[in-house]
Amino acid sequence: MTRICLWLVGLAAVSAGLAGCGGERGQSTASHQREPSTAAETAKARVLVEGPDGSTKLKVTLAGEAGGESAGLVLADRRGYFRDVGLDVWVGAPLDPGRPVQYVAKGIDDFGVTQQPQISIGNEKGASVVAVGSLVSRPTETMIWLQRSGIGGIADLRGKRIGFPGVPFQKDFLETVLARAGLTLDDVQLRNVGYRLVSSLLAGEVDAIFGGSWNLEGVEPELREAKPVITRVQDLGIPDYEESVVMTRTEIVEDHPEVVRKFMSAVARGTAAAIAEPGAASQALFIATGGAPDYYREAREAELKATLPLLSRSGHMNPQRAGDLVDWMFEEQMLERRPSLDELLTNAYR
Repeated sequence: MTRICLWLVGLAAVSAGLAGCGGERGQSTASHQREPSTAAETAKARVLVEGPDGSTKLKVTLAGEAGGESAGLVLADRRGYFRDVGLDVWVGAPLDPGRPVQYVAKGIDDFGVTQQPQISIGNEKGASVVAVGSLVSRPTETMIWLQRSGIGGIADLRGKRIGFPGVPFQKDFLETVLARAGLTLDDVQLRNVGYRLVSSLLAGEVDAIFGGSWNLEGVEPELREAKPVITRVQDLGIPDYEESVVMTRTEIVEDHPEVVRKFMSAVARGTAAAIAEPGAASQALFIATGGAPDYYREAREAELKATLPLLSRSGHMNPQRAGDLVDWMFEEQMLERRPSLDELLTNAYR
């Protein structure tokens, strides 16, 4: 069975010391820590290890704390789908949302979840990672502020504090969104709040948040009757892309294609089960996060309800759309070169 590592934000300092897991609402599941924690162990992690029972040991990083977009992974764990195909999988949440590509590229983890634009940026910076399947095939990211803020549009963000999770491509996207309204990043106060998007907004620490999802971070303010104003990135001039993709290192695709195929088959089976049985998916997520107060569970269930219709049933990634995104990012000077699609994705294992 996989081990899913999530920590309360109050334990963030401890998590950092352990090079472990982070989350705004996640709860610790006993003492499962992110490993490895030393350079020597990191080097060893680049080689896939076979356990005494013949299973292949894998480490997996989510894009953030466990939620609806990772329901297929979580349910695959709870029902033993990974074990059924000979995989012994450890799943962890990253210390902050900007690290999954780094974890996979450096061999700390073997598979990970990230956003399609981040694959392009990561590869340009030397991270040899490739997307091998889609979890959510359309962008869900948004700009969110509250009605009480008095903000009427993007142009009104001048001088305002904007929180974002710290994922590199999100800063680039925000710069483009601001430019369309005649603003630059120097005209706003950009704050990396990590997992604390919603709490920072509701507490008045920031005036708006960018990089959260309408089906996740957009749900909780509505439950709290905070009257959020939610604008999806598609309405801000951002082209379509795969919101959540499964990635691995290029060397694993080349040297262990059967492992990639087994992993994706288990994820696909878990995703199909989550879509067919929302109650089971909700319970699996609840257990994965170690249980939570009633309000938290209510928010999680609302997020899951909004996300399940978005999950990719085939895992297929659209090459044409990926190419259009790369072209747009190059034209917007987010990339210095146009990478080939073969560098960024493969549909051979969905």
